[in-house]
Amino acid sequence: MANAPIYHQPLKLERYLIKHEYVAPHPMCCSDAESVTMQEILELADEECTKMWKDLSLGYTECRGHPLLLEEIARLHGVSAEDILVAAPQEGIYIAMKCLVELLDKNFQIVRPHVIVTYPGYQSLYENVKAMGCDVSYWTAKLCDGIGWRFDLNELEELVAKNDTKILVVNFPHNPTGFVPTSDQWERILEICKSRKIFLFSDEMYRLTDNDGSDPLSSACAVYENAITLFGLSKTFALPGLRIGWVVTPNKTLMALMEQTKDYISICSSAPSEILSIIALRNKDWLINRTRTIIVENLKLLGKFFKKHPHLFEWYPPSASTTGFLRVKGWLLKLGEGGAMGFCEEVRAATGVLLASASLFDFDDQYVRVGFARKSIPQALAALEEFIKSRESRKQSEGN
Repeated sequence: MANAPIYHQPLKLERYLIKHEYVAPHPMCCSDAESVTMQEILELADEECTKMWKDLSLGYTECRGHPLLLEEIARLHGVSAEDILVAAPQEGIYIAMKCLVELLDKNFQIVRPHVIVTYPGYQSLYENVKAMGCDVSYWTAKLCDGIGWRFDLNELEELVAKNDTKILVVNFPHNPTGFVPTSDQWERILEICKSRKIFLFSDEMYRLTDNDGSDPLSSACAVYENAITLFGLSKTFALPGLRIGWVVTPNKTLMALMEQTKDYISICSSAPSEILSIIALRNKDWLINRTRTIIVENLKLLGKFFKKHPHLFEWYPPSASTTGFLRVKGWLLKLGEGGAMGFCEEVRAATGVLLASASLFDFDDQYVRVGFARKSIPQALAALEEFIKSRESRKQSEGN
């Protein structure tokens, strides 16, 4: 009897954002940075890019990506252009997961591979492999008093040893907690994979957002032959509307499979988006510094705000990423239907401030994701302050 099909589950966070993000006046949970305008990007163009833009033909583009775009991506990661496949980030996740499972089946006769995924996280990172029939275990972040969010490497080693893991899926800087391993911890993760010949899928969408002056971690694809790196322009580069990302791996067999799989999905990328992406990567320092500046200023504001309300919030500012995971406490958890989601719904309805409950990440519903790379954070905090004052005043008048 054939195995019953396993279907993809709805992406809870995406469904929530689709419903609320474009109507809420104060989005405070989004993971992208303040978007760059078309005028800003075109003003950065050099002579070659300006000519390509003016002479652009709106035809099909090369499957793997524009040659000049591949060159810029290769320079960014320190890899060969042959190791790169341009795809929208969500498409890249699906293609890579599908091809990893297919490769293990065809080449190693492993039909139901064991996969470990950092958790909580972007649902697509674990939902895809679950729908493909894999056995999935979660490497779960813990909130440590006085320290912040941490992933325990001893726990990872135990999971690997107990399950004969074939694929490890990580996301650093981590969404939603903002956790970043140290260089030594990152080396240990890589060594675990290398020593056991585990394929490593490294979601690096928030790379280069370091706000404390530290150097970013090495890109997995540049240091391990069985790694796949996912990166793109949606987060750090503040260009989500281009829908340009890429997967990178030195594994030639895997790259060939991913190219073939892309033929069934988008086939190729948008011609205008590719030219604009070349411009962006040739001006990466300006774009990265722009995003970092916004992040640093917003983290100062968030720190002051949450310090003012220690009975309601527990906050540990991340050293990288565009998001953090805020613990909600006290009477806020009793609002509406209760939990962090009840708080989020009450705040959204009363003020238009949009926060994302941990329940949207299938996680403990006493946390909310805060996004801090947009310029609207001051207005959102002002609205949230008024909400707290109003509700606390009401509680006092009711004698509670």
